[in-house]
Amino acid sequence: MFDQSFTLLLRRLGLLLALYMLLRIVFYLFNLSTFAEASPTTTLLAFVHGLRFDIAAVLIINGLFILLSLLPIGNTLAPTYQRILKWVFVLFNAPFLALALVDLEFFKFIGRRSSNELFTITDDIADQVGQLASYYWYLGLGFILLLLILVKFYPDVSPKKSTLPPVWLRCLRLLLVAGFVVLGIRGGLQLKPLRPNHAFVLQPSTLGHLTLNTPFTFIKGIGQTQLEEKHYFGTDEALLAALPFDPNRFVQPENPIQKENVVIIILESFSAEYVGALNEGKGYTPFLDSLASEGVLFRNAFANGRKSIEALPSILASVPSLMQDPFITSPFQANELYGLGTILEKAGYHTAMFHGAANGSMGFNNFASRAGIEEYYGLDEYPAALKSKDFDGQWGIFDEPYLQYVAHQLSELEQPFMATVFTLSSHQPYTVPAQYKGFFPKGDLEIHESIGYADYALKEFFKTASKQPWYDSTLFILTADHTQMSNVPAYQNELGHYRVPLLLFHPAKDISEIDPEQIAQHTDVLPTVVDYLNIPTDKVLPFGHSLLDSTDAAHALLYNGSSYFLVQQGKVAELTPDEQVRFYSFADMAPASPAPTAEQQLKAYVQYFRNGMSGNKLYFWLKR
Repeated sequence: MFDQSFTLLLRRLGLLLALYMLLRIVFYLFNLSTFAEASPTTTLLAFVHGLRFDIAAVLIINGLFILLSLLPIGNTLAPTYQRILKWVFVLFNAPFLALALVDLEFFKFIGRRSSNELFTITDDIADQVGQLASYYWYLGLGFILLLLILVKFYPDVSPKKSTLPPVWLRCLRLLLVAGFVVLGIRGGLQLKPLRPNHAFVLQPSTLGHLTLNTPFTFIKGIGQTQLEEKHYFGTDEALLAALPFDPNRFVQPENPIQKENVVIIILESFSAEYVGALNEGKGYTPFLDSLASEGVLFRNAFANGRKSIEALPSILASVPSLMQDPFITSPFQANELYGLGTILEKAGYHTAMFHGAANGSMGFNNFASRAGIEEYYGLDEYPAALKSKDFDGQWGIFDEPYLQYVAHQLSELEQPFMATVFTLSSHQPYTVPAQYKGFFPKGDLEIHESIGYADYALKEFFKTASKQPWYDSTLFILTADHTQMSNVPAYQNELGHYRVPLLLFHPAKDISEIDPEQIAQHTDVLPTVVDYLNIPTDKVLPFGHSLLDSTDAAHALLYNGSSYFLVQQGKVAELTPDEQVRFYSFADMAPASPAPTAEQQLKAYVQYFRNGMSGNKLYFWLKR
């Protein structure tokens, strides 16, 4: 099996891996200031972790070369055949090496490894090719040097005569190699194939850019949606002036940091229409209703997306879902980002996330790391002795045992802490444990029974949590990731598709002065936590506002796949794909007279989001 054709293939692919590592070293030196905060040890780990992405990129690019090298028929060591192989090797790899070289400088402009945005600027590059070539002459020189290395050090066939294995063995070898190639491209046996956000596992998170390589991010970006920039406002200053937002709003809090714990509970598929406290007592959530009577339940709260994968960026990083692709899987997933974990870590907080599904599900573990969350507890971390008994047969651990596990695990965390908990039992197929069959109302929809079970699990969680030493010094924030099936006409409209519960509860404090009638949304969670704890930071995005501050302009931002919506108290503005602006009254969505301020704000939010994402400048004021 390890004849000359196979060893030649390994040596040739090894040459590419060596070049990729060399390019990573040069990339590091060109962008040294970006990684200045990282220790030598974590920087070295970023280099080592990068091998995983290098292997994936090399295998994707060289799939045809590998097949031709190990073709089970004919003499693959013949001189003519080997010359053809060499041309295939050089022609397939040279363009991607060129991309990696370009990123030595382009990274300084966009702050991330290049993706398919290069397709959108090809005309500009063509127009400026002469100027660019003269200004960045050293990149051209570097490319020539790389080509020379590629050709000069390309392993050639040994003059010593070599016998090829029999055809059956070559066929078997090709099948085995194909399996390893698929494994290498996937990045391992984990649940989800390797994606750019898997690189952001070290702190500081900027090391993820060092771990990645440009060929990998470019390939992963092919076919993904790009955002066309908008220019309703000519300057950044004009854009900020149109928004009810001050980047320095939380820079110097009036009071010292309040070192209380925060627990954010995200309830799977808990539409507002299932909550009795929001529907004159008609619902399936008796415990959540009772909690609402002791806390603040916002009557006009919205998710910023329609999927679970869209909820986490909105809640933990204040990034709404205003594009076709979820942020977690979008071409912009490697953009500069400051999540709640990153902000709280500076204030001495310990952070963790709990989700009872398989590690890697929806990329939650990797995004949690990107948001600065230190520890992730998924299905892999759940006690092995209990796993088979508590597994729901589909997604993960049933809510009741999992939330009990979370309650006790929180007691192991060093205070102050911020923990995020994501439930799952009310997800399709809405499985209820056998011992609770018939225990909860069946309702009119198949999800209703599982909502009752999840609400009961929540009740048991709070019963256990109330006995823990951290309970009385904890702010609880409860919401749902998104809505689900509906049978209530009042919710079967554009806004109803996004209505979720959002509840603030503190067992030892009176927070009743907070206005429950204000518009609320997922992106409000981060600024609300920052405001409540008096955390000094300049890294809060404009898409949300603090629910504690009645002087802020409360709003919600929604995107239905074609139109953008700005929801404010009394009015709704819609920006259509053909740039028409329509106005409605809130909440019946009846046509209304124009609201010029709402129109300007909606256009400002859209421009801020689209241009900030495509140019990786969501936090552009930090660079002033």
